[in-house]
Order: sequence, then structure tokens, then C-alpha cells
Amino acid sequence: MRIVVPVDGSAPANHAVTYAVSLTTGRPDAVIILVNVQSRETLDVSDIAAVVTADADREAAARQSGKALRRAIGLCRKAEVRFETRPELGPIAETIVKIARQVKADQIVMGTRGLSALRGLILGSVATRVVQLARVPVTLVK
Repeated sequence: MRIVVPVDGSAPANHAVTYAVSLTTGRPDAVIILVNVQSRETLDVSDIAAVVTADADREAAARQSGKALRRAIGLCRKAEVRFETRPELGPIAETIVKIARQVKADQIVMGTRGLSALRGLILGSVATRVVQLARVPVTLVK
């Protein structure tokens, strides 16, 4: 069993990690893939800063991903379940679904609201977009 869990450091994302842990406990073949996707919006890259190199964007994304993944990693370690981390840079929902395909995930477990609740109201929910795009079951956790 392979479960992709997108995390952004928010409480709903950490609830999703806890739920995924409950699904994998006692299953030695199970692995949780913790995914954090950074985008130009999450990195708050302005038009002026757009002249910064792609390497600088990747470095900033890696730093932000490390912060966002910290609690989720701790939850997996405490539960002693197998996990991997995937810090990524790109369009959030599309990247989550791409990773699920790449790792041949059996399902995606994710929180219903992340750190960008206001942005979600304006641009559309990441969770909704993942549900639309995914080819595997998606479990939404409050």
C-alpha cells in the first residue's frame, strides 16, 4: 500500500498524516509519501523577483518544504511507519497528482483546508482540483 499525503504544515494536513498512519499501522508493506509542493504563489515571488534564477527558486522551495514537512515527519517517526518525503516545485494540485502516478499510489489522503484558505476561496480549492484530476481514490480529512 502506497499513500500520498500532501502536507503544508497546517493542522488539517497533519490530521491527514495521522489518518494515513492509522491506515498503515501493522502493514509492513505500506509506505506514506509525504509531499510538499511549493509554487510561485507559496514562495511569494513578486514580478520584480522573477529575475531570480531557477536555482534560487528551488533553494527557497526546499527551505519552505523542510519547514512544512517537519511535523508530518515527526508523526510518522513516532508511529514507526515507513515514509518518504517529496519536496517539489510546481503547480500544487497537478504536482500532487503527478507524484501519485509516479509512485503508483493506491490513494491520496489530504486535509480539506491548508494554510492558504483565503487563496483557496479565490483560486479554487487544491483539494477539489486533486479530486478532479486524480485517478486513485482521494480521502479528504477535516
